[in-house]
Order: sequence, then structure tokens, then C-alpha cells
Amino acid sequence: MLNRRDALLRLGLAMVILVLLNVISYYYYYRIDLTSEKRYSISQPSKDVIKGLKDEVTIRIYLGNTDLNAGFKRLQDDIKNILKDFQAYGGSKVEYEIINPEEITDPQQLKTFQTDLMSRGLSPVNLRVKTKSGMSDRMIFPSALVVYGGREFPINLLENQIGYGPQDVLNHSSILLEYKFINAINKLTQYRPPQVAIIEGHGELANIELASIQETLKSLQYEVKHFNLSQSYYIPDRFDAIIIAKPRYSFNNDGERDKYKIDQYVMRGGKVLWLVDGTNAEMDSLRVNREGQIVNGLDIGLDDMLFKYGARINNDVVQDINLYNQIPLVVGKMGNAPQTEMFPWYYFPLLVSDNAHPISRNLDPVAAYFASSIDTVKNPGISKTILLHTTENAKAQMAPTRVHFGMLQGKPNPAYFNQPELPVAVLLEGQFESAFTNRMSPQMMSAFDTVQSLKFIAKAEKPGKMIVVADGDIIRNDINRDSTAYPLGFYKYTNRQFANSDFILNCIEYLVDDNGILQTRNKEVKLRLLNTVKAQEEKLKWQLLNIALPIGLVIIFGVAFGYYRRRKYAS
Repeated sequence: MLNRRDALLRLGLAMVILVLLNVISYYYYYRIDLTSEKRYSISQPSKDVIKGLKDEVTIRIYLGNTDLNAGFKRLQDDIKNILKDFQAYGGSKVEYEIINPEEITDPQQLKTFQTDLMSRGLSPVNLRVKTKSGMSDRMIFPSALVVYGGREFPINLLENQIGYGPQDVLNHSSILLEYKFINAINKLTQYRPPQVAIIEGHGELANIELASIQETLKSLQYEVKHFNLSQSYYIPDRFDAIIIAKPRYSFNNDGERDKYKIDQYVMRGGKVLWLVDGTNAEMDSLRVNREGQIVNGLDIGLDDMLFKYGARINNDVVQDINLYNQIPLVVGKMGNAPQTEMFPWYYFPLLVSDNAHPISRNLDPVAAYFASSIDTVKNPGISKTILLHTTENAKAQMAPTRVHFGMLQGKPNPAYFNQPELPVAVLLEGQFESAFTNRMSPQMMSAFDTVQSLKFIAKAEKPGKMIVVADGDIIRNDINRDSTAYPLGFYKYTNRQFANSDFILNCIEYLVDDNGILQTRNKEVKLRLLNTVKAQEEKLKWQLLNIALPIGLVIIFGVAFGYYRRRKYAS
């Protein structure tokens, strides 16, 4: 009786401990991530956003199909893991549901549902799957919709990377899951959308040439404004960032006032995306004059400002014989119809990046058009990060120079292209000093000091950041014959999509992001794939080890145990 009572007491105590552990685990989430790259952990900025939720956020996943291939199933599992982590830190404030559109059996209802998803900004993907009767194509939606406070934010979960295999694309898509979800939640929970101003007044790109990036920014909950420098005394602080896209008119003389406005905006903590050409090279001029164009350096009066901040745009034209775009040229006529061929145009380099910065990490090539190179200037307190550069076989052709189509008649000599990785885009971070220090008269200083918003600031009170790109056309979209805009980065002559839009968006995200959310793009997930050739060669061995050996061991143990029992009880 004592032994029985003691056993029951121990059992009861164990059950009480288990119940208490379950209650504690319900309120306190804890998980040990043993992966080397911390695959199953979310970053601190993500935790801060989730814990700061004031209302319920609902995430609807439309990749609920059950018979997908292994790569998409792994993507599904990664999505569930991320959302469970969000729930762990957000509790009842985070809800998610997984929807399978293929459960809709009525064809008309399914078509209506798919059309509705596409109208909300979710992109479908045609997936070829193996069936019993052969191969079939299916439309799936690797997408999600984040809903908060009556607003929604579409997310396309599958990346579209040029030149990568399916496994690499799915792996990169998994890497960006946390960033995409937390960025959407952060955008929806902000008390006001981020405001970005496109600067006007000095011959910048026309509205239609910036239509694609403007539409993309608006779809991502940005508020885009146009701001003419000459029509205001200063740039308002309400703008989280400003874009200066390919100015063509000089900032010298009367434009000094506009330079001062930009400078003081930076001193007050404003962020700037500079897209400035170093020369006057244009394709239209070349097509008009087949003898070529004399390319001169373009002096628009911003050199002194950029030099003070830590960068210098050179008056040269970059060529690259490794990565470049092609251009069509008329080579003859067949009847009355002109015959064209595509030729390599080394003045249109495709820019790449090999650093781990979140702006340019895992980025496809960015198409440039008559880009110039950038030199960084020694400036204590300002850090410089090269975001985009050429390949190892490039050169910078100093202006003035002649650019012409005659160079296409022969192959380039690699010996002349010996300037590797010429920088074309650079990030500057730190406490900037004003370019107008000791340049203003005492009378002007006194006049400005009378108005608080115009008061001169010699050095920024806190660290700031700006991005300098030595090609204004990186942000320019092509225009169709019907006056509609092509997507930014789409090259109409080869029908290829480059990463210009992603690069510009990442730049703006980084400039306006004070929470460090863009850092979540630095997450790395290593693919640990089987060696398919070796697996096929050793297929029988591993089948025997994993199937036959365990069964054999169980049989041997059973026979030995039976033999032992018979010997024991027979005696």
C-alpha cells in the first residue's frame, strides 16, 4: 500500500509539473535555433514591430496547394515557420490563414477569384507539374495579402531572378520572407505613409519618364510628391527623402539658392538619392549624327556639394566588355524595309555588386546608360559603401571624347579594359558638414537667422545618409509608342527585365527606414542539397541501410530473445 501510494504521489506530481510547464510555455515563447545561419530566428527589428502592434493584423497566404514539388513545399514550410514566430511574439494580434484557390471547383468562380487576386497586385505563376497522364500547367499564386486597420498590402513571395536555377530562386525567396512580411506590416502600421519628393526646376526627368517608379512607390504605401525648388524658401522636413533625377540645367549662379536649400535639408536630417550624369552623352544625339557625338563633361554645379559630402562624379564614360546591353542598328534594306541587327554596346554596362549590404545583396544586374565613375573622397566621419560597380573588364573614357558606332566593326582588345570594378553608385553615411560653411556673407547669415526654418546649420546634429548614382537614366523608364511607360528596368530591344526598380526601391527603403528593417534582407539560408549523381550511384546501399538493416536487426533481436527465453525456462 505504501509503494502504491508513493507511486500515485509521484505520478500526480509529474502531471502537475507538466501542466505548469504547458501553462508557462503558453505565455513565454522560447525556442533554441541550432542552425548555423539562424534560419529559424527572426531579427530584433522584426520583433519590435510585432510587439508594437496596436490592432490585429491578418495575413492571407494563397500558396495553399497540397501537391506542389519539393521546392515549393519547402517555401510553404518556411512561410509557416515565419508566421508562427510572428504569432509567438504578437500573440492574438497576429492571425494568418492559408488559402488554396484550387479548392474552388466551379471554373467561373475560380476565374473570378484569380482575377480579383491579380487586381489586388498579386502575381500568378504558371507551374508545370507531373501527373499520371503526363505533364500539366497550373496557375498558382505564391503570394500573400497583409490586412491591418482596413488597409491591405500585397506581397509576391516568389522572386524573379535572371540566370538563376529554380532551387536558387526558391532559396532566395525564402531568405526574403521575413523582410517582405515585416516591411508590409510596418508600412500598414505607420501613423502616416513615408513621403518622398521628386525635385524639379533644373531639367530633371519628365513625369512620364518616372511613371513606373512612382506607381511602384504608391503601390507600396509611399506618398509621392513633386517639389519645385524655385517655388519655396526651403525643403520641408515632412519629406522623408528627396530624389534628384538627372538634372540638366546648372545650379550655378541663381541656382546657388537651390543648392543651399538641398544642403540645409541634409543638415536637418533629410535623405537624398542623387542620380546625376557626369557627361552629356545621349543615344538620341548618336542616332542623329552617325559620325558620332563629341561627349563633354557635364558641369551642373553640384560637384562642390558632393565633394564636401564625400563623393565625386567624374567626367567620363564607363565601358564594360563583360556585361552590357545590345542596341539595334540598321545594316541594310530588303525592299523598302530596313534590316536591323543587334550589336553589343559597351557604353550600356550592366552593373553588379558583390557586397553584403542590404540594398544590393542578391540583386540582379542593373542596366546603366552612359554611366560615369565615382571617386570617394577622404572625409573623416563619413563611411562609404560601394553599391554598384562594373565587372573586372571595364574602363573609364575621359571627356571630352568621341563616341561613335564605328567601334562595333571589330572586337575590343581586353588589354585596354583594365580598370576593374569601377564604382557607379555609393552610399554615404555619417554627420555631414554644410557645403556653405564660410561661403555666406554676414548680411545673408543675419537674414536667415531671423527665420527658424531658414537658420543656417553648419553641421548635421545627427548622422544622416545619402546615395550618389553616377547615371541619371537608372531611374528612367522607357516609353511605349502609345505614350505609356514600360516597367522600370525593362529593356525593350531584348525584352529583358533588369533590377533597376529593385535597386531604386531598396535605396529609398534604406534612406527612410529608421528601424533597421531592411537589414533583414541580409539573412542567409544555405542550400544543403543532395548530390544527385552520387545518390543515384549509391541508391541500393542507402536503401539497404535505411530499410533492410533496421528490419534485419529487429528480426535478429526477436530470434535471439526467443532463444534466450526457451533456454531459461526449459532449464
